[in-house]
Amino acid sequence: MKILFLCTAHNSLSQRLYLALSPSHDITIEFALSDELMTSAANLANPDLIICPFLTAHVPREVFTKYLTLIIHPGPPGDAGPSALDWLLIGDDGTERDSKKVLENLNGKCKPGRSHWGVTILQAIEEFDAGPVWAWEQFPIDIDQAGLTKAELYRGAVSRSAISACITAIKRIQNAAGTADGMVSPGLKADAEFKKLSVQLQLPFQGGKTNSRPLLKASQRDFDVKKHDARQISRRIRCGDSQPGSLSKIFGQNLYLYGGIIDECPEGPNPGAFPAADPGTIIAIRNEAVCISTRDDRGVWITHIRRPKRAQDAALWPKVPAVSGLLELGILKNDQLPRLQWDLPLDFSKSPYATFQEIWIDFVNFAEGRIAYLYFDFYNGAMSTSQCSHLISAFDHILTTHTRQPITALVLMAGAYFSNGIALNVIEAANDPAQESWENINRIDDVVYYLLHHFPAAQIQTFGAIRGNAAAGGVALAAACDVVIAGGDVVLNPAYRGIGLYGSEYHTISYFGRCGEVKAKEMLNSMMPLSPFDARAVGLVDHVLPGSGSVLDKRVRNHMMVVIRSGGHSKVKQWKKNVDLLPANLAAVRAKELGEMALDFWSARSCRYHSRRFAFVRKVKSKHTPLRFARHRRTDEEMLDEEERDTYDKVWYYEKMREERMMEELEKRLKDRNPLLKLKIPSAIEEEKGETVFSCYYSSPEMVSTPSGGLSTPGGSIGSIGFINAPN
Repeated sequence: MKILFLCTAHNSLSQRLYLALSPSHDITIEFALSDELMTSAANLANPDLIICPFLTAHVPREVFTKYLTLIIHPGPPGDAGPSALDWLLIGDDGTERDSKKVLENLNGKCKPGRSHWGVTILQAIEEFDAGPVWAWEQFPIDIDQAGLTKAELYRGAVSRSAISACITAIKRIQNAAGTADGMVSPGLKADAEFKKLSVQLQLPFQGGKTNSRPLLKASQRDFDVKKHDARQISRRIRCGDSQPGSLSKIFGQNLYLYGGIIDECPEGPNPGAFPAADPGTIIAIRNEAVCISTRDDRGVWITHIRRPKRAQDAALWPKVPAVSGLLELGILKNDQLPRLQWDLPLDFSKSPYATFQEIWIDFVNFAEGRIAYLYFDFYNGAMSTSQCSHLISAFDHILTTHTRQPITALVLMAGAYFSNGIALNVIEAANDPAQESWENINRIDDVVYYLLHHFPAAQIQTFGAIRGNAAAGGVALAAACDVVIAGGDVVLNPAYRGIGLYGSEYHTISYFGRCGEVKAKEMLNSMMPLSPFDARAVGLVDHVLPGSGSVLDKRVRNHMMVVIRSGGHSKVKQWKKNVDLLPANLAAVRAKELGEMALDFWSARSCRYHSRRFAFVRKVKSKHTPLRFARHRRTDEEMLDEEERDTYDKVWYYEKMREERMMEELEKRLKDRNPLLKLKIPSAIEEEKGETVFSCYYSSPEMVSTPSGGLSTPGGSIGSIGFINAPN
């Protein structure tokens, strides 16, 4: 079928659904930026079916009355409202119908919450979340599972259930159309039985009563440290992570809080350091996170903070690590840090109790060898300069251990995400984003160098186990391993161009060696997501294993046991035979890649990265859907996204652009002084037909005011890069 996606953004769920359906259906995508654009997209695409994987706007009546339109709602049948997962994770069990009373009841004794949740595929009608149900799925849930945020739940069980239910809904629609002259139309009738039983379990909803709930505001997630215990505080933070956050004055001023990890140290958090601390006191710091004490003698870790957007702010503020953010705001003082520091054991062993721990190593011994499973669970998969250094410390510990007890293989297990490369939020908040970008990319290159040189020199085989989504430098990090294993549900986005970067992490060695130069460049230039099966077909991934979470973890370990016992780990991998991995060539490749990155950070070309980073971090609304997604709008071959044009990588092009704008500004100022003056400005880039850089995506740079400064002003220091204050 011809299917049109209408999305608020092409997020993890819409990408997974696109990858699941595109082998069998013709998919095109439109961002739901306005009623007019949604309507025109439907008329241009003329689809058999419209699917809305992630939509926060109402579908126009002229669309859903003409085309059968499916809404993916992250709740079971009967649930309605824009904050389904938020209410679930804060502890709403459905027993109380009145939403205000629910919030009042949540101030009392902490109840277990729901045992199951679901996802519904329903038909769009005038009323939100009230249309006929074509399919739905359910799954078990423990809302107090350590580290279970709204974002992680959405990427995991919600997305898996949505894809299962959506595929079933499409089959049911096709069957219904088969008995109605083959036409798919809004007039098709969903069988009433579809609403009663879930797709796989074929059971009614097991999670209790469902209700219609209003928007759960960030301020309604605030907590009272004198009233709420650690579990209640954790729920209130995690139900808003990663957006919008829990809006709280726990630190004296309104801040959005993220993390919400409970510390279960038997002696209490940071034992002995602050024995008489009042609830809400910062009693520990670790890896840029802060731990506050709770009334039940436990602690809750807050990993990140974000300042609220004020009326005069041009855009949202960056989300920054808690320690650095609180230091900049003056809430924490440097002389407090030594007393607050609470380190984990230096051997990187997994803590025996629940706590905030970004990196740990599990050594497993076999008669045939020893495996080091290295976990690194960084927030949203971003790897800051300091986190890269922390990871290198773990590498050094493995190599030191290797001299005493030889290690056969290292397996990078990562965390909820595998990795998304450099930390754009940290960079955006820096006083000098270009310099921070440079330090970050150099340090992540150091990480990859261990995989390409230090571990091979020690005869340790490396395996990248991609158990969560990966993007940009995170994909290159995995590709540098001898063998790449991927979970069947993950989404890979290896391209850098969408954020305006050439890329580093030795990707011109690993990608070219694995995929061949032609395929690697096609993959990078297409800027489209890859399924693990697509990635295996081009050589980027070696093995795909089914499952997720603990099931996938066990399958990775079983796979490694077979590899070690069969002796297959000792063979030189084919892709490494295609490239020169001698230190001299590694140095040359790194210098070439970093030379391009320097242009991305400091030359006239840097405007593309700095503006795109601003827009990504600060959630600047797109102006149009990229044509690579909206194929219904690409009516001829000359219609290209900006990243697809030959000029996109040319520094001279951006220099000419800057000169033109300077001349235009000069002409404007002269005209203001002398209205009769006419200054002729020659076009420097006539071949580009006057198209504004980045006009496909965001408001023109000059339309967004971005005052200088770091965390204390919402525009960062974009203006210092020698270009117009740009939105990214």
